[in-house]
Amino acid sequence: MRVKLHKEVYEITQVKSEDLHKVLELLVDAAAWLKTKRTKQWSYYLTDLDGNKEEILRSIENGATYLVESEGQPISTFTIENIPSEWDMELWGEEAKDEALYLHRLVVHRNHAGKGIGAALLDWIEKEAQEAGKKIIRFDCIGSNEGLNHYYQKRYSLKEVTQIHGSHSKYEIIL
Repeated sequence: MRVKLHKEVYEITQVKSEDLHKVLELLVDAAAWLKTKRTKQWSYYLTDLDGNKEEILRSIENGATYLVESEGQPISTFTIENIPSEWDMELWGEEAKDEALYLHRLVVHRNHAGKGIGAALLDWIEKEAQEAGKKIIRFDCIGSNEGLNHYYQKRYSLKEVTQIHGSHSKYEIIL
């Protein structure tokens, strides 16, 4: 579907398994950039990409992963799960039983950073969730990723920081 995000028109499509490489490339590029910022967010994409493909491929097969393209070039990807993953169950505990959407792996290629695409995608995700009758969107990031936490906290309140597999900041959007 073609959507206007911020000032430009982008194509947002559900990823098909044959486009897994596009998603992986975006994630690896983001992980490499994050490493230069001294955060371990997504470092497993650099150290064990093969071991993490299964989860991404499962999300693609579930129709939960999206690709954003501009003029045929992938510039962003994100995953919206209707059912909490094992990670979500561990992180959110009893709350994971609520009917919520879980946002994972939202990334914008560095060549397109600073153009408001991330914020526009968050707006689009919220609108799509509301239209689908959803009431909650949940997501998290590593607690030590100051840049991403600051970015999210310009828009959303920090729900809490949990100490599961290290420090993780939890965010919840009530629609």
